[in-house]
Parts: sequence; C-alpha cells; structure tokens
Amino acid sequence: MTKEKYALLDTDFISKTHRIRKDNQNKMIDRIMEMPGYRFYCHEQIRIELLRHNSGNSPEWLEAKISDGYVRCMSDEEIIAELHKIYSDSAEAMYASMLKNGCEAYKSGYFEENFIRLKALDYLSISQESFLQELKADCDGIGEGKNLGELKSYVLLQVLSIRLGKQIYVFCSDDKNARAGIVSLGSARCISVLSAFMRLYQDGVLLRADAEPYIQAYLSECKKHNQLTFRVHDASKQMQMCKVPCEQVIEEMYAGKLELLQNGNLRYKQ
Repeated sequence: MTKEKYALLDTDFISKTHRIRKDNQNKMIDRIMEMPGYRFYCHEQIRIELLRHNSGNSPEWLEAKISDGYVRCMSDEEIIAELHKIYSDSAEAMYASMLKNGCEAYKSGYFEENFIRLKALDYLSISQESFLQELKADCDGIGEGKNLGELKSYVLLQVLSIRLGKQIYVFCSDDKNARAGIVSLGSARCISVLSAFMRLYQDGVLLRADAEPYIQAYLSECKKHNQLTFRVHDASKQMQMCKVPCEQVIEEMYAGKLELLQNGNLRYKQ
C-alpha cells in the first residue's frame, strides 16, 4: 500500500507546470496529480492569484481539480477552524504567530510593517469574526503582487505540519529564497519545477522517454527567459553552487548523478 503524502501547491508552480505540456490534453501539472499517494492542498489566495494572472487557463484547471477532489483549497476561515480544534481560544493568536513566522522567513520586519492591525489586536478578547475582518483589511492594504499567496501558504504549511504530524512536500517556486524560507519553517521538503522531473521519474509516473516532450517544453520556457543554465551544488563539503547548461543537468539527473536536497536544489553525488 502506498504511503500517504501531503503536499502544497503554490501559484508559480501551478502556472509554470500548466504551461509545460506535451499537448493541450497533457500538461506537466496533470502528471504531478498522478503521483501515487499524494494529497494536495493549496490556500485560497493561490486561487485568487491564478485568476488575477489568468495564465493559459490555469484558473479553470485548478477549479476543476478542486471540484473533483484532487486538491483541497483552504480559506483563512477554515484554517482558523482547524486551529480552534487544537488551540481553542488561542487560535487567532496562533494564526498571527504563524503568519509572523512566515513573514520573517520571507523578509525580516515584514509582519510589523504590513500587518499593522493584527499587530495591535488584543488576542485575549478578539472574536474569530473580528480577527478575520482585521486580517482581510491588512491583506487588502498590502495589495496585489506582494507575495500574499506565499505568506498564506506558509501559514497553511505550519497548520498541516501540526495537524497531520507528517512531513509536508511543497511544490513551489524556482526562486531559491522562497524555497529557503519554506525550509526554515520546519521539516518541509521543497520540489521545484526542475526537481519535479526527478520526483516523477522516481515515482514511476513519467519515465525518461515519456518525459521528453515535457522536458523540451520546459527548456523552451527557460530559453524564452534567457535561462541557459541551472545552478547545482557541487559534491564538495562546501556545496558550492556552479552553473551548468540546462540540457546537461537534465541528462545527468536521469543518469543518476544528482541528488535532491530538502530545499529543492540539486547536488552532484559524491
């Protein structure tokens, strides 16, 4: 029996893997959904951000997966309800603490600068309804394009870790700073778009020959953004980063010369 795994999806990962495709009926994100034993989650903010970006019908894709039960999309209200089961009247304070942890992982002082209403609340007397109103007001003040999806995902990651007592996999941005922030919160394992090819191969979902159309689509996307190399750790104790041509990294990955680190980076085996 396949061991159950729990995973978070973020905006950047969904958008990119929705664009990487064999054809219109076969997208890389669909292959991710086929990975055995995974239960997928996302925060409602991811839904909002995909609608805002409207990249290649990815909002419709996510809505279909939520409707079909492949992805559970959780709102702040649902997260607070989960926290009440664990922390009772301290749920709102715990949410604020988790959000602050996520903000610190993202940028030092971000919580104090942007969540002014939450910072000023009296958590001994605040009601759930009032807390959610103040949270929304702060989020509205932050505005679009300010990594709210990332921050809300940090909160959901912490809630799932506590509630499930399991390691959480985060299918996330290729941005190394974002992935470093996720790892700093605990025992989560990051999977970037590049390292997702390795996971698909290891899980027997997408073998090398079958992966070729997706690989070429991914390399084409990289070239569109003038990305000709991937950064990979060498095999030394210092784990220095080196730039390696994209095609070479792909070949060496399937040849078993690379290992996947917790933060989603690849490293040459010793």
